[in-house]
Amino acid sequence: MTPTSGKSAIPPQAILLLVLITLAFGSGWPIMKYGVVELPILTFRWLTAILSGVGVLTLAAFMGHRLHLYREEIGIAFICGLFNVTGWFYFSGLGLTMLSAGRSTILAYTHPLFAFLIALALGRDHLSPRRIFGLACGMGAVAALSARDFSTFGDLPFGVLAMLAAAACFATGANLQKRVWRTPSTVLAGWQLLLGGLPLLVLSLIFDAEPFANFTMLGVGAVAYTVLIGNMVGFVLWLKLLALIPAPIATLSLLPVPMIGITAGVIILGESVDWQEGAALALITMALASTLTLPSLAALKKR
Repeated sequence: MTPTSGKSAIPPQAILLLVLITLAFGSGWPIMKYGVVELPILTFRWLTAILSGVGVLTLAAFMGHRLHLYREEIGIAFICGLFNVTGWFYFSGLGLTMLSAGRSTILAYTHPLFAFLIALALGRDHLSPRRIFGLACGMGAVAALSARDFSTFGDLPFGVLAMLAAAACFATGANLQKRVWRTPSTVLAGWQLLLGGLPLLVLSLIFDAEPFANFTMLGVGAVAYTVLIGNMVGFVLWLKLLALIPAPIATLSLLPVPMIGITAGVIILGESVDWQEGAALALITMALASTLTLPSLAALKKR
C-alpha cells in the first residue's frame, strides 16, 4: 500500500512502526553522545554501521531470507546507503560533538522540509493546503525548540551546518528508497548498513589515529545500544515504513522524535527543559493531525 494523496490514511501496521521507530531513534541521541566523545566520529560510525549490518543480515538469515541483492538493485542500494548511512551517520555524529543531544535531535529532524522539497523536485508529491499547514507547524516546533539557542547556534555554525547536512542526507535517502524492491527490506537494510559503513571505515583508517585510546565501558554501551536499538531496530523498521507510506509523510511523522530525544537528554545527560518544549509538542500534534488521516474504526474492523 502506497498512499499518495494529501489525505492518505496510515495503515495500522505503519502506526505501530512509527511508535517503535520514534522510541528507537529518539532514545539513542543522548547515548550516542557518549560514543562520539570516546571515539572519533568516523570510527564510531563505521563500527556501529558495520556491526549493525552483520547483525541485521544474521537476523535475516534466521528469518529464512536469501542474503543477496538482486543484480539490478546493487547500484541503487549502494547509492541509498551513501545517503541513509554514510552521510546521515557521519554528519549527525559530527554535529553531536558540537551541540547538545537535544539541539542535535531538533536540527536533525528538520528533514521533513528537505523531504518535501526533494519529492516536489522529483514530481512525486504536491503541496496541498493540509501538507503546507502541517509542514509549517512542524517547522514551527523546530523553531520553538531552538528559540533559546540561537546565540549558541551562532557560535557553533559548523555544528548547525553538520546537522542540517545530516537532515538533507536522511531526506534524500528516504526519497531514493521509495521504489519497488525485490530484495526483502531486512536484507536490504543489512546491505545498506554494510555498504554505507565501508566508506566510513576507509576514511577512519586514513584520519583516525589510535581511535580506541580513550574507549571505556560507557563507549562500549553507546556502541551496543546504537547497534541493537538505533540501527537493528530503528533502521530496519524505517525501511519497512517507507514501503507503506510516502517518504514526505514518513519523515514528517518522525517529528515527535526530538521530544523523545530531549526527554532522554534530560534523564541521561541532565539537559534543561523549558516552555519551548510544551509549545513544540502542541505544534507537532497539530502537524500530525493535519497531515495524516488515521483509519476509521470501520476500516480497522474490515482488516
